[in-house]
Amino acid sequence: MGDLPDVTSHYSSDGLADRLIAILEASGIDRDSITEADLHSVDQMHLRGRTAATEFLDSLDIKAGDKVLDVGCGLGGPARMAATRYGADVTGIDLTEAFCDGARQLNALVGLENIRIEQGDALAMPFPDNSFDVIFTLHVAMNIADKMELYREIARVLKPGGRFGLYDVVAGSGEPIHMPVPWATLPEHSHLVSAEEIEALANAAGLETERSEDQSALVETYLDDQRVARQLRAEKGEPEPPTGAPVIMGESFVRKQKHIYRNLKEGRIAVRLAIFKLKED
Repeated sequence: MGDLPDVTSHYSSDGLADRLIAILEASGIDRDSITEADLHSVDQMHLRGRTAATEFLDSLDIKAGDKVLDVGCGLGGPARMAATRYGADVTGIDLTEAFCDGARQLNALVGLENIRIEQGDALAMPFPDNSFDVIFTLHVAMNIADKMELYREIARVLKPGGRFGLYDVVAGSGEPIHMPVPWATLPEHSHLVSAEEIEALANAAGLETERSEDQSALVETYLDDQRVARQLRAEKGEPEPPTGAPVIMGESFVRKQKHIYRNLKEGRIAVRLAIFKLKED
């Protein structure tokens, strides 16, 4: 998965769950009453946040009891959403132990200890063949150089006829991106390829395309609306809503967010949603 120490060091941070919980408590939510939905403001850090996650997971047609795998689960926000929204039997896997620890703590906080969280490499997952009905990734492949092996491994643990969905940042014009960004501080730690290349690699792994669409315009509108809302709050002297961005992205989170906006506006990156189905035997 790229250079493993570089990836884990980029994301590692102590006390993630406690720091996110403290943000919610500061906004007036009592720790003992925090729900899965309350966590959305601090655990859904992908572009367009909870709205994107809801639309994306809905598109996977997850049923109650389905065995679902979140690859690169981070702090477990989408995994918790899948368990709560659809009644799925959910497992998450992430390379970074600090994220796994945080996900388990947040799961326990909201009564979702039944979600299994595994620390491990997406290129060598500790699951038997044909284990899952649905697999998904949100903003994961940007850190993985060997995407062919990623999609082969996903196809291996996915049941024949099962669905795989991705919601990822992909390469745009091919121009170098402005750094740092949320997934990388240095250029050599970012592994963006075009949406067309991702689709070709997934297809070569036996995953047949059911849907593939550019969501860049939706994300641009979302980021524009956020900028306007922040400006209005500043003019009115209103506080910012709770967010986990400073905790998850570190001290340079503002610069990273600005670079996402600039890269997207300049066409250097794009955002892709795609749904695939594993070929039947």
